[in-house]
Amino acid sequence: MAFPDDQLGELATDGSFKSIISKFHSSVDKIGETLELCCGRDVYADLSLEEKVEYDLFLSYSLNSLFWSYLRTQGVDPLNHSVKNELDRVRSYMTRAKQVHEKQSMPRVDKEAAERFVTSGLWEPGQAKLKPASRANKRKRSKSNSEDET
Repeated sequence: MAFPDDQLGELATDGSFKSIISKFHSSVDKIGETLELCCGRDVYADLSLEEKVEYDLFLSYSLNSLFWSYLRTQGVDPLNHSVKNELDRVRSYMTRAKQVHEKQSMPRVDKEAAERFVTSGLWEPGQAKLKPASRANKRKRSKSNSEDET
């Protein structure tokens, strides 16, 4: 993007400054296009709960980051501004969402199948078949043990 020399003032002769400003404005335009793409269409209703959480976190973090950048361009130290706390809060929610997702996708152990594997692994030829204790039998045994102790 080319700027008229009268807008740049005495920096109009500085080629590296003009280059940096051009890159900055093209980056801002790309960010605007990306946000329009995210917010322009009504895709939110079609998302699953997990996708909605990711979408909300993405938008919240993006907008707060943009505000952080705006503060920097205005000469304000964002470390002393409430936007830092907001970014930290959103980061903690991102971490929490990741933990919940990992916990949901974690493999589950089928206890009954594992018990059958162990029982068959311990069985030796010539022995009577070992029968795993059912849950009802375990409950009866635990009740009788607790009654014996009293």
